[in-house]
Amino acid sequence: MADILDILSARDLKLFKKDFREIMRVAFGMDKAYGKTMEDFNFYLPKYKKLIEAFDRKYKNLKLKLRRTEEELKLRIFVTEKDVTTVFNNAASKIAGLKSVGATGFGIADVSAADQFSKELSRAKNKLYISYYEAESGSNTIYIEFDKKQKMVEVHYDPKAIKECKSPEFKLIAFYSVKDFNKNIDLLDASSKFGFTDMLSHDELKEWLGEFEPTWLE
Repeated sequence: MADILDILSARDLKLFKKDFREIMRVAFGMDKAYGKTMEDFNFYLPKYKKLIEAFDRKYKNLKLKLRRTEEELKLRIFVTEKDVTTVFNNAASKIAGLKSVGATGFGIADVSAADQFSKELSRAKNKLYISYYEAESGSNTIYIEFDKKQKMVEVHYDPKAIKECKSPEFKLIAFYSVKDFNKNIDLLDASSKFGFTDMLSHDELKEWLGEFEPTWLE
């Protein structure tokens, strides 16, 4: 089965990988710094919001939102569709290794059981749980949910999994991003200004740097 990213321009996909790596690098650093030295954090926060706004302008089919709680500053990722089945039909169903779907949880209806699979998909209202399996990468999942307030579909992602270019989560957002974007908006210059060395401990800085090795782009 051909993979969904095969139809995209290799050059455009590489650019998105760089941009997305940077936005996730900054998100990781901002979350780690959240609640530590608030004076420094508040200095970075407006710049972070501007970076997110620039990302949204560049990649029109993806929207990033911040959610602040007492424990974390989470970067939420949305695709600009109005229901989960549209996301499935347009993108998630075309990702290699599709194994099963569920309206209330993972693994309810296997793709090999066509009737059951179709019925389960029709039951999906605001949520859809999608499972994948490939020999090379093993088992992976996508969990999407329509957010009534935002009126978009949120991709509930695993921070480690979504950084893997072969993961279904990454492929889903890459497909939506690369098929329509503004190449004239530069994100790398703005993101490079986030160093975080003044806000993170030695161990946190080591973890932050380790999470975003240059090999992530390979």
